[in-house]
Amino acid sequence: MPDIQFTLPPTICQISRLIWQQEGKAFLVGGPVRDLLLNLPCPDWDIAVDFGVRENRLLVERKMAHLLQKTANHLKGKFVFHRQFLTGTVTLPDEKKIDICHTRRESYLKPATLPRVAPAAIDDDLVRRDFTINALALELTPDGTTLIDPFQGRQDLNHRLVRILHPKSFIDDPTRIFRAIRFAIRLDYRIESGTLYLLRAAVKERYPALLTPERILYELRCILAESAALKMVEALLRENVLKSCWTHWHLDRTLLSGLKKLARQGATPKELFCYLLSFLPINEKFPITTEERDTAWLLRHLNPLRRRLMRAKRASTIYHLLKPVPETLLLIMMKLEKRAIQKKCRLFYHQLRFIKPETSAASLINCGIPPGPEIGRLLRRLHNARLDKKVHTREEEIKLLKRWIGKGC
Repeated sequence: MPDIQFTLPPTICQISRLIWQQEGKAFLVGGPVRDLLLNLPCPDWDIAVDFGVRENRLLVERKMAHLLQKTANHLKGKFVFHRQFLTGTVTLPDEKKIDICHTRRESYLKPATLPRVAPAAIDDDLVRRDFTINALALELTPDGTTLIDPFQGRQDLNHRLVRILHPKSFIDDPTRIFRAIRFAIRLDYRIESGTLYLLRAAVKERYPALLTPERILYELRCILAESAALKMVEALLRENVLKSCWTHWHLDRTLLSGLKKLARQGATPKELFCYLLSFLPINEKFPITTEERDTAWLLRHLNPLRRRLMRAKRASTIYHLLKPVPETLLLIMMKLEKRAIQKKCRLFYHQLRFIKPETSAASLINCGIPPGPEIGRLLRRLHNARLDKKVHTREEEIKLLKRWIGKGC
């Protein structure tokens, strides 16, 4: 008998019907079930499906691909399917994403590696989850919903505890160390004592160092997107999690003070991430964008730019100093630097970068200047004059050009 009822979004109900039409069982799994039980908003929706043909991997893959294609067509979206993991994502027209996976079991050949997966029943699927409060499923049937809770996750929700499912959890997947801290702080829960002991043991044995930079940085991005990001980073540092990720890494005390100042001034997750990145031992394997890499590097080597900005008086000098600076770094400097530097960064960001001369290269050619380097030199001089407010209109630009080139137009 259905034992628990929730009002689910129409999209989830539509996907459930598509699964039933393929003679599959539909489940909400993990975080959405937890959030529904806590009466919290569900930012993400994860659906698991069991087609009941678990011994035939190829047939499961075909059924999953067909379901994802049909779902994307029905919802006017698009999909991707990761056959290796039997998982897919449907992206809706409003860019919201719904994860759809087949119920599966996992096996780890080595600690901290991605698992091998095989089709399995819902109970096996829940066994592979990170914490009891996420090892929950809500079976969706035409008659209602039934809660599946094999590890007393609902009880741990009531007791406000984050608890792993088995003693090797942090060894199999050290990213769970990051997630344990993230969930505990986000929900204002305690990490259960046995879980905390095993977390600290895994950190001491440096299991996080076995993770790829991509997986570490993904967890850090997730943390820095949280409203309690600062508390989470403090906990990572307090528990020596970051220190365990990289050999010879030591905490620079300015890291926390800088993050606090940025957080107080409403820094974006991207700004917080770049600032944190500047304290990490970046190498070529780090999966980061060119802007993130440049911003982190410049943050570590900012003193020459600081000195030149402090001396800069002309608007044109400020412009040329800041023009090559990545926008993210500029936004960070507007929050962290001394007031005099902040003022110059704001001047560039809000005004100077939009100022251009009205006279074009074509106008100079019409004045009789042959195409070539001289035109570029004159336009740069004209741009500087405009930045420094020596000219304000196109007519004044033309007059200045006449003096420079010594002939009429």
